[in-house]
Amino acid sequence: MSIQVFNEYEEILKRPQSLSDLKLNNKDIEHVLRFIAYIGKPYATYFLFRPNLKDENDNIFIELAAASNCDYVITNNVKDFTTKTELRSEEVSVITPANFVKMWRKKYET
Repeated sequence: MSIQVFNEYEEILKRPQSLSDLKLNNKDIEHVLRFIAYIGKPYATYFLFRPNLKDENDNIFIELAAASNCDYVITNNVKDFTTKTELRSEEVSVITPANFVKMWRKKYET
């Protein structure tokens, strides 16, 4: 977790549309954010790795993945990370939550 990614989560979760879609209120979101802060392992990104993604705000996720040596960026927004981008990485895969769970289950459940 980086400060930039945490702030992005907070901004998105507190949007009126997100509150409506999730059927949560601001107090609920504060609980979710506290949990994320509690379980998240902090990483600082001291460099700007800019893969020129379609949405400039998505670059922070690639920066964090590089800083934390992650194998996956898990998102439902795969196309913004893979279409019309200069991002080319063999170390980090961009995958949907559903596909990640399927892959994880295949690997770890018998």
